[in-house]
Amino acid sequence: MGVLRHYWRVANVKVWHLALPMGLILIATAFDGLALALLIPLKDAVVENSFDFLDTSRAWGWILVLVPDGLESSARDAYLVILVAGLIIFGRVGKLALQYIARLFVTARNERYRVSVGQETFARVLHFGRQYFDRQAIGRIDAEIGWSSSVLGLLIAAQELFRYVVSLIVKAGVMVAISGPLSIAFIVTLPLVQGLVAKINQAVKRISEEGVEVDRQIRAQILDLLGAIPLVKAYSQEKTASKMYEEVLRQGEGVAVRRDRAISIRYPIEEVTILLAMLLVQAVFIYATGDFRPADLAVFGAFLIVLQQALRDYKLISRFALQVFEEIPRLDAVAGLFSDEGKFIVPSGEKIFGGLDQAIEITNLDFRYAQAAEGLRDLNATIAAGKVTAIVGSSGAGKTTFVDLLARFYDCDPGTIFLDGTDIREYSLSSLHSRMAIVSQDVWLLNRSLRDNLTFGLDKDVPEQQLISALADVGLDEFLDELPDGLDTTVGDRGVRLSGGQRQRIALARALLRDPDIVILDEATSALDSVIEQGVADAIKRRLTGHTLIVIAHRLSTIRDADLILVFEDGRIVERGTWDELIARGGAFYELYRAQSERDAPLGA
Repeated sequence: MGVLRHYWRVANVKVWHLALPMGLILIATAFDGLALALLIPLKDAVVENSFDFLDTSRAWGWILVLVPDGLESSARDAYLVILVAGLIIFGRVGKLALQYIARLFVTARNERYRVSVGQETFARVLHFGRQYFDRQAIGRIDAEIGWSSSVLGLLIAAQELFRYVVSLIVKAGVMVAISGPLSIAFIVTLPLVQGLVAKINQAVKRISEEGVEVDRQIRAQILDLLGAIPLVKAYSQEKTASKMYEEVLRQGEGVAVRRDRAISIRYPIEEVTILLAMLLVQAVFIYATGDFRPADLAVFGAFLIVLQQALRDYKLISRFALQVFEEIPRLDAVAGLFSDEGKFIVPSGEKIFGGLDQAIEITNLDFRYAQAAEGLRDLNATIAAGKVTAIVGSSGAGKTTFVDLLARFYDCDPGTIFLDGTDIREYSLSSLHSRMAIVSQDVWLLNRSLRDNLTFGLDKDVPEQQLISALADVGLDEFLDELPDGLDTTVGDRGVRLSGGQRQRIALARALLRDPDIVILDEATSALDSVIEQGVADAIKRRLTGHTLIVIAHRLSTIRDADLILVFEDGRIVERGTWDELIARGGAFYELYRAQSERDAPLGA
């Protein structure tokens, strides 16, 4: 209920948004009721073989007002047949017209709500911390975002339930007017029918809950396999990937078949039970009176016509009641998105970060990923403003985790990271990230134009010449000339139309355009050859002179001029100093340098 109330506020739901279609439904039902009720005078006319009963009828005498004076009895009866038929048609047309108007309004309203609900859910998910996304399959998240429409599903189901309940009540009134005994039989039969299908409803609910989990698995498998297309192609595992997807589809098939089996048996049980009850009552009535008259057939026929309409409404009531059962498990999953538990949300402070003037200080920093044994332990360091600080170490030493904490991708303990003496947790994330640029070896590009990717995250218009200059700085000027649409060329999903080196250089150009105060390069040139890498490194030094540069080195030779080198090992800083100091010390850094020198040496040297 809390999630529903939240979404109603987000969608700006007004009372008249709900009252207007309900009012139209009530009026449309009144037209429908009129059309069905007119079966009663038609039935009576068949029984009496005349419309003379209208002269004394308090319920239907008003019809005579519409008959011209002076008509003979036979002509009047013929006119009345046409008139009553016309009124029935008028009632049906009026009902359909009002329902059409209501549907137009409801469709526009629901789509407006859908946009608001979807945007709110997506924005909420984007607010979660990186650890949440590290632990969750993207397909699962995608499915749960999509299930936010379950809120609208419940609204639609509730509105349709109201519509058909009102319609059923009106038809029940007409049925009572046609035949009291048959109506009583219908009413008495309904609880029996409900008892028969109650277990079916529970089965549908259980199957729907199972289907929710299967939906998650299907979405996760799709995105996982599509995201791993290069791996699939590299090992020619198209059949294996297809079989993996088929396995989850088969699970979905089983759920769908069982669900449809349960629902399909429900409606025959309802209709057959009710019709048998009607026939039984009519047979008992005829047997009890010992007399069968043609009038009984007329009554029974008129009753069956209305009953068929009522059964349709009853089926739709059951259908939308089932929809409620099916939407609730999805809504429960969406409700989980609005709980902060397990979301690893990084809190944003209130202070505005205006830039680094003195230093970044790390004091007794410990960090461990959820359910992970390893992490960072007792880190202490000072990163001077305007200087180049390099971070080195073997794979898994904690280098990326450390810079991710500086970038506030993960939350740290209070009093462990300070910017110019202020706890980093006191700064707002937006102001901190506006003065910071991060480029990692895993480059993420949008399936949009090169221009859009370069300017992503900038809150100002960038002149085209400035974009071209940034690309030239990273050695992509000739590449730009070869693109069919220049800066407006689409780069493909995650930049698939580009090489790894081109993607990294575009990410570097994007960082340069931000003119950041703090720049973090996490093996940002790992996909470049040594010649291009040196050129890019020179451009970075030239463009970022006086900025605070933190570099996780891929090749140690690129950090020879760093002002400070921090050596990580098993989540700790084991050495620090300049290049010459660390080489002379002959410790962990020297061993890394020697190992890389031997690895890079030409064969046979």
